[in-house]
Amino acid sequence: MRSRFHLAALLLIGTAALLMLSASARADDDADENESGGGSGQNISSKGGSLKRHSGEVIDWWYNRALMPLVWNPDPSKPISKIEIRIGECKLFFYQGDAVVGATSISTGREGHATQTGTFAVTQKDKDHHSNLYGSFVDASGNTVSSNAQSGQAAPSGSHYEAAPMLWFLRLSDDGTGLHAGYVTGTPASHGCIRLPPPFAEDLFSLAQVGTKVEIKP
Repeated sequence: MRSRFHLAALLLIGTAALLMLSASARADDDADENESGGGSGQNISSKGGSLKRHSGEVIDWWYNRALMPLVWNPDPSKPISKIEIRIGECKLFFYQGDAVVGATSISTGREGHATQTGTFAVTQKDKDHHSNLYGSFVDASGNTVSSNAQSGQAAPSGSHYEAAPMLWFLRLSDDGTGLHAGYVTGTPASHGCIRLPPPFAEDLFSLAQVGTKVEIKP
């Protein structure tokens, strides 16, 4: 009788453990698939992806896992005092007071399109911004014919021009330079703008204000 009781208890414990592991796996799968939901960390930023916070660090579920960890620990009730971009490191840091409360890998301007250094201020916020210079040629089915098109360039037969999305855009200059969501490699890759991981760009956009100071260093 005792052995049967022990066996039943072990089966119950084993079943509970399997259920816990299954729930944990589903949470990890949800995060990998950019779904909001449960898990051991706190999901923030729901549009187009999520940043999952673990012990003061943020895992970027986008693109290149080698670019993490990212710091995300702002107080949403306080303004950003400064955004600092270090071109040589391909890193962005932002501050509240004198403390770094956020950081991420970025992509800055590639050769021939160097990102301008200096001290700037955010002059415009536009969450649905599109480039007035660069884009893609797309056919009638929505397939990309060329991803390296320029505004005014003749489109190949059967295609049309679509301006490149620059979502969660923070403008720094009249020539169109700014910070926005984009493909991040941790190396210079843009036409001069500062590309941010999309979920990070969205959350930074919500905290930055017109007038926020931005320092771009070599």
